Amino acid sequence: MLGSELAEGKQNAIDFSVFSEPVVAGFLGWIYTDKTPPIQVEYAEEWLKIADMYQLEGLKADAGLEIGNKLTVENAVPTFHMAYLYNAKILQELVTKFIKK
Repeated sequence: MLGSELAEGKQNAIDFSVFSEPVVAGFLGWIYTDKTPPIQVEYAEEWLKIADMYQLEGLKADAGLEIGNKLTVENAVPTFHMAYLYNAKILQELVTKFIKK
């Protein structure tokens, strides 16, 4: 990414200011350890957004599994919309199965 034509590549820096501190810390931890920290529901969209933005399909899958384990009747439809928006296929499948139950 830092060698690409994206803004990050031209500036040799990554701007994380649009993400909350827990998401950035977890994102960096995931990069170095390949372990997904517990994902709080209030940060679910940020996790999918950061994974999608930086094209980290493994992180997106991990986040999708974590978020999928926290589905409720109240959050299923908004979660599906979020999964669709960020192309989180695993999460889309989990929500679909949850709704069909």
